Amino acid sequence: MAVRVGIVGYGYAGRVFHAPLIAQVSGLQLYAVASRDEGRRVQAQKDWGVVVYASPDELFADPKVDLVVIATPHNTHHPLTKSALQAGKHVVVDKPFTLTVAEADDLMAEAKRQNRLLSVFHNRRLDWDFLTVKQVIAQGWLGEVWLMELNVGRYGPTGRWRSEREKMGSLLHDWGVHLIDQALLLMGKPKQVMAWRHFRVWQQSVESFFRTILDYGDGRTAIVEVNYLRRAERPRWYVLGDKGGLVKFGLDPQEDALRQGDITRARESPEHRTKVWAELDGHLAEITMDSLRGDWRDYYRNIAAALNEGAELMVKPEEAREVIRIVELSVQSAETGQPVPV
Repeated sequence: MAVRVGIVGYGYAGRVFHAPLIAQVSGLQLYAVASRDEGRRVQAQKDWGVVVYASPDELFADPKVDLVVIATPHNTHHPLTKSALQAGKHVVVDKPFTLTVAEADDLMAEAKRQNRLLSVFHNRRLDWDFLTVKQVIAQGWLGEVWLMELNVGRYGPTGRWRSEREKMGSLLHDWGVHLIDQALLLMGKPKQVMAWRHFRVWQQSVESFFRTILDYGDGRTAIVEVNYLRRAERPRWYVLGDKGGLVKFGLDPQEDALRQGDITRARESPEHRTKVWAELDGHLAEITMDSLRGDWRDYYRNIAAALNEGAELMVKPEEAREVIRIVELSVQSAETGQPVPV
């Protein structure tokens, strides 16, 4: 029998990401949506024919709901996830896991008490660029990686609730958690972090620029930058090893394809293909590579397998908690101007 899924929130994340991905996964049934916005409830019913509720508590009280997806503003992740767990539901929470480590620890403890699955939607582990960089490193083309720069940016302020610090957290709590998660997976846990931030141009309480350096204490460094003051293009990835290097421009194409209604139509622009410089047969070669195709639906396929077959979780809460710890330490470093040990 399919796992019946209820989504809390039908804004951009619930509507564009979670609902279409869940609807395409065998073993899961998109069953219900909760939204305080009447227009969004009408839209969800029209889109998927689901049961709709005006509040999260009504959805949590429905005995037919097995798994709850929390797709709401960041500051609500902790209370809503805790309520869903206490109602006996399994939970997937959109990133960031929580705003603080203390909140993450509380949710992990509650999931254990209730014996329920808890995972965080770090879908960008399945991004084409990440999988390609991971493969190039694993093949040994770069040798030991000593510098990894992960960047996203644009020129423009954060919008709606993301411009409010109380709801958003820091700038790192949005795109930054994806980049930190990827850095930790590829480079491991650092010894210390040092961070800088700016509140330039946009008159709001959330940063317009954040850069955090993960220092591994052994000559290896990862630099994560989220920059909304970026008029000039930067690579999404810039990676150097002691034998080679890699440059990758452009964002993963799956989001655009989802917005257009069909993730399978995702295509990478030719100019965004990965460039690798590596020694092959004793000569330095420049290689242009098509990206490995990831599939965000695999995240929910894993959730279905974990619930139906006892499979190991792709994204464990302990891993998502470590990301929040790096975010917390980065904010502390930016506030004090000092490096902070991990």
